[in-house]
Formats: sequence, C-alpha cells, structure tokens
Amino acid sequence: MDLELYRTFLAIADSGGFTSAAEIVGRTQSAVSQQVKRLEDAFGQPLVDRTATPVSLTEYGKSLLRPAREIVDMHDEAMAMFRRTTFEGVVVVGVADAYVNRILKDVLTEFRSLLPQGTISIVIDGSLDLSRRIANGSVDLAFVTEGNCPTRGPVAFTDRLVVVGPSAINLSKVDPLPVAVWDERNQDELPLVAALEAMGRHYRPVCMCRSVHAQHQAVTANLCVAVLVEGSMVEGERAYLEEDGFPVMKHLNIRLERSYAKRSPVIDRLGKHYLDFFARQSADAAGK
Repeated sequence: MDLELYRTFLAIADSGGFTSAAEIVGRTQSAVSQQVKRLEDAFGQPLVDRTATPVSLTEYGKSLLRPAREIVDMHDEAMAMFRRTTFEGVVVVGVADAYVNRILKDVLTEFRSLLPQGTISIVIDGSLDLSRRIANGSVDLAFVTEGNCPTRGPVAFTDRLVVVGPSAINLSKVDPLPVAVWDERNQDELPLVAALEAMGRHYRPVCMCRSVHAQHQAVTANLCVAVLVEGSMVEGERAYLEEDGFPVMKHLNIRLERSYAKRSPVIDRLGKHYLDFFARQSADAAGK
C-alpha cells in the first residue's frame, strides 16, 4: 500500500476537509480525492462520508484511523533512525515570548537530540505575529497561545495566566495594587482589571513596557505584580492565588503550529518529537 495514501487519509481526518488536507499534503484537491478513492478501492469499503460538512469518516474509516496512524508513525520513526544524523539544514522555530522561560531550553535541547547536525533558528515574538510568520512560511514551527491568534495545530502543553508578584514581599494587600502593564492593547490584563473591580480594589501602573522579560524584572525588583504565565515564573516570583485573594486569570492551551508553505519530513518529525516530549513532561508532572 502506498504510504502517501495513508498520509492523505490522516490529513482529511485531522483537518475535516479535502481542501485543507490538500494544503497539508501539498497536493491538489483533485489529487487528494483520487488518493482516497484508491484507498477505498483497496479496502473495498467507503472510508469518508463526502456528504457531511465538515467531511467525516465512515465507521470503516474510523476503524482504519488508529492502524493508519501507527503505520505512518512507524515508517517515520524508522526513517528518522537513518536521517537524524544527516540533516544539516536550518529549521526556524518560533516561541511566543510569554513561554521563553518555560520551554526555550527544552526546545533547543530536544532539537539537538533529534537533529545534531542541523541548525535551529529561534524567533521570539508574540503569538499573533508568529501565526503570521507561520502563514507566510518564514517560520517552520511555532508555539503559540490558543485564542490569541488563528490556530489549528495540536495542543503541546497547558498553563495558566495568573497574577505574579515578588516572593520577598507580599504586595497582594496593597491598595492601589502596583501593576506592571503593557498598554491598552494587551488583552491579558483585562481579567485582572475585572477581578479588581469585583473586589472593590484599585490599581496603579508603576511600570509600562512591551517586554515580558521586563515585566519579570519589575516583579523581581519588588516594584509590582504582573499578569504572567505561571509556568514561566523565575526565581524571586510567586503566584498570587486564592489565598491572596486572586483567582486564576485564564487557563491556556499552547499549540504547536506548523507552516505548510513547504513540505518537509524533517519538520514533520521535529514537530512530532516536540509533541511527544511535552506529553511525557506533562505526564511526569501529573504523576508527582
């Protein structure tokens, strides 16, 4: 059986349509339709319900989903054993600035473990700008926040947006609350404003900046609190939670987006490698 038939079938199952699947596998919609027909002829059963919107799998298609994925994964894993030391090109990986403290070291380390002869180019930016770079192909893979930009990639890990303050002193009872802010365009600060209004509290901007790193510096300097990602906290910070009178601001899904501007088995393997790594990391954390 042609392995590409399975890849196309999985692309349809994951994306829910022939058009989006064609973009994923780098073929025309007509070619994708012909590949599915070949697969259906080989099994002698209809695999895709073309009348549904979005396109859905028949019961036969659903039963093929797991073995098809295993076949493709086993093939990719076998090929990776022979290719991992030979790739010498450049892969561009984007990391939303909010997660640099949490994942950048792992992103670099895991790249080297899979592609020791390759070069990784790191782009640090906001989720929205990274999604634009993904769309135009200037970034190959990117870790971005669901809801802050268009996303369709799988969830790599989860986190929480919380009020973060210095650990050396407790600023939670100070009124007005000293806060590090970006500007009126930062939607992440709106939940804090709503929470403070509900508590009958006021806040005072004491530091204005357009850098997550600068916000961390302001917090660890004992100047203020900031709305930051819990998993990216640094030494000298702690989360201000219920015991301090603050709720969790937001639960976050961080998705791994992949550019389909060009096809590359190397980028596919690296993306899967990252997803597997963070899945194991989450499982280890849950088991503690």
